[in-house]
Amino acid sequence: MLDTMKKEISEDIKKAYTSGKISASEIKTVVENAVSKIAENAKSGVIDINDIAKEAVVATVTELQSAGSVTKEHIEAAVNGTIDGISKNSKETINEIDMELSKTKYRLQEQKESLAAELKDALNGAKEAASNFSEETKEEIEDAVTDTKLKSIEVLGLMKETIKHSVKTIIDEGKDVEAKVAHITKEATENALSTGRLSAQKAKEVSETVILAAVETAQEAGTEVKETTQGAIEGAQEGVVNTIEKAKTKLAEAKDEAKDFAEEDMWQTIEDIETMNDAFREALNNAAHKVGDLAEDVLLESVDRMQQSASQIKERAEATAEVAFDYLTEKGSQVAYSAKDKALGMVDTAYGEIDALSDKMVKIAKGAFSGMADGAKKAMKDNKA
Repeated sequence: MLDTMKKEISEDIKKAYTSGKISASEIKTVVENAVSKIAENAKSGVIDINDIAKEAVVATVTELQSAGSVTKEHIEAAVNGTIDGISKNSKETINEIDMELSKTKYRLQEQKESLAAELKDALNGAKEAASNFSEETKEEIEDAVTDTKLKSIEVLGLMKETIKHSVKTIIDEGKDVEAKVAHITKEATENALSTGRLSAQKAKEVSETVILAAVETAQEAGTEVKETTQGAIEGAQEGVVNTIEKAKTKLAEAKDEAKDFAEEDMWQTIEDIETMNDAFREALNNAAHKVGDLAEDVLLESVDRMQQSASQIKERAEATAEVAFDYLTEKGSQVAYSAKDKALGMVDTAYGEIDALSDKMVKIAKGAFSGMADGAKKAMKDNKA
């Protein structure tokens, strides 16, 4: 297969030269077409991508040397054509999936709105049923409806206002503000994260909303800002930690009971769990830029602490990810057994690559700046003339 690819590249470049001077774009097209034809075989393990790329570049540059046309532009075209040829099919697939995701997101939003409407109707109906009974039973039904509604405040779109109202009551009372705000925000965070699948993105959005609602209330009241902010951070963090712990318990039970989870779902869970700490830190950072100076200081101090030492979220997340890795290993996943080692290896490799990429980026920036400076000098000379 590699010989077929190299032959095609060689023949097509020769043909292009016989018809006149060849351009970089033509070279890129020739290489991309030849490479893309055999790149699909790499996915099934028939051939190695590394070998495809190496042989494609060698074949192209060798042919260019024979034609006496090895320029920087032509070499870049050979490399770019190789990379684009290898990634062509995957990019097309990604675009198709992206389109499907867009459609799915739209349908998901429709279903969320439908769910909220159904919940409101159901809760109203349950509350109306209370009027058919004695006063004592009526109160118990209404209390149960309120409890259920409290657990669904995020779905119902009532979370922010419910938190603000609750925090205002606590601030007005003026007793144990930090601890009580922490309890409210913990409950709100846990309730919001209990619906649907747990994701780092959702944890970030919920945490930011919960914290901002509490802090804004204290700022509007003009008092207890520091205490409220500290309580909100503590509560939101505890809510995330508890949710991660529940996920860990669920995974452990699934492992013990030999329940089946799709491997893709498990890998997505691992990814979300492992990025949960960064997601929460980002929520704090985002909130810090939307509040007053006092609250901002408290939020940024929390971000600094999370960067300097292992947070509860990170510790629980690592333990939960470990359970998920064990599950995949027991299920015979082809990649689970070495996933952590691979991840560490990728980090080490990345640092080496980053140095080279950074050097190149700086050179390009300096070159651009130098070019602008030379252009400016030329313009000044032209003006003087």
